[in-house]
Amino acid sequence: MSQVAVSLASRLGEVVGAGHVVSDGASLAAHEVDGRRPSAVLQPASVAEIAEILRFAAAERLALIPTGGRTHLHIGMPPHCYDLALDLSGMNRVLAFEPHDLTLGVEPGITCAELDRALRARGQFLPLAPPLAERATLGGIVAAGVDTPFRYAHGTARDFLLGMEFVTGEGIVSKSGGRVVKNVTGYDIHKLFIGSLGTLGIITRLNFRTFPLPPAQRMFLAAFADVSGALALCRAIAKSPLQPRVLDVLDSGAAGLFAGRGAGFLPQNSWVVVIEAGGHKAVLERYTRDLAAMSKEAHSSEFVALDDDQRDQAFACLCEFSSLAFGASSAATILRVAALPSTLPALLEEMRKLTDRHALDCCILIRALGVVYFAILPSADPKTFPELLSCAREMMDVCMTSGAAPMIERCPLDMKKTLGIWPPSGSEREIAERLKRVFDPHSILSPGRFRGGI
Repeated sequence: MSQVAVSLASRLGEVVGAGHVVSDGASLAAHEVDGRRPSAVLQPASVAEIAEILRFAAAERLALIPTGGRTHLHIGMPPHCYDLALDLSGMNRVLAFEPHDLTLGVEPGITCAELDRALRARGQFLPLAPPLAERATLGGIVAAGVDTPFRYAHGTARDFLLGMEFVTGEGIVSKSGGRVVKNVTGYDIHKLFIGSLGTLGIITRLNFRTFPLPPAQRMFLAAFADVSGALALCRAIAKSPLQPRVLDVLDSGAAGLFAGRGAGFLPQNSWVVVIEAGGHKAVLERYTRDLAAMSKEAHSSEFVALDDDQRDQAFACLCEFSSLAFGASSAATILRVAALPSTLPALLEEMRKLTDRHALDCCILIRALGVVYFAILPSADPKTFPELLSCAREMMDVCMTSGAAPMIERCPLDMKKTLGIWPPSGSEREIAERLKRVFDPHSILSPGRFRGGI
């Protein structure tokens, strides 16, 4: 370690205690973000310590990135600079839980799996089911804007995050929202933090609305020869009285990817609609009858109800789509595209044509009729990189031309540096820059990682 790094670690030890400053090579490597490593990892145990760290970092102009389970650090652009990692995984307590009011307050470092087990013991759940749930922390998945299979029924964190406590880039402890469902006081400033990648402040508390667990659940699969039939069923469900918990669509590539993970019961060489319903036995029986009839009307080639083990396997694959795609190709490039349902058939056709033209494999997951995860899976041969880069650039153009909102959620580092992961900023850039100046005037929080280089 350099003399400068030793001096920095010593000074930081005075702020949070020497035992909360880690600077060994393995820890620094574990907190690497797009090729950059911090000089030290800080492990605060309280909000007061976080505020003191940020005041110190602002005074010294030290760039800082908050981390937790480190499952989504691949999202975002490479940081302009990176001096300190703020590891919040030790702040993992449930601060308040009112089962009768369906409200919950937690620290940001609690993992989704740990919280899920605690809530299920009281007959409730939080509709966040991220990949790598045993490691993923609540603060991290909110900051990364992570999507889940429960989007169709419950939306995203934006729909059930009631309030938040956070520390600004100047070390000021602030609050937004409240702790109850019927909260109408003030602005929903906390919603700015969803998907902000830690560029506005450090989340120290999250207040959520929770939901009752259904008494039972059942998952169904409907197979179709093409995407038009699959989307026709989805539209029919959306117009019906049915209110499923999950409504996702897989192409044959994604079905094959899931089969390699143990979900071999999925229909192959087909587009597959995955539907999950929750409720009492009579409700599930109605879903079985109605969905079978609707699938037949949409000309499905197969309609089946899964048993519990198959359901768990299929649901896990839906949660882990991006991780599975990355496991299939270390150069996997995954686009997350928000689009209107009416534009999906034409958009998907154009995107598939691009991968065919560049001789690249792909797989597709359509979530809740509004978000497309399109994974381009190149071979390991470095010679394919120019084709991959060209294909991704053309896909971004196609999405924007169709009115969709694309971003590249995961890709090789060289692509980030060459292409970027967001389309060019528009009129919203000025607003984003003004917000950044208010919350982080010294630009020490995850500098450069968000859209527009913020």
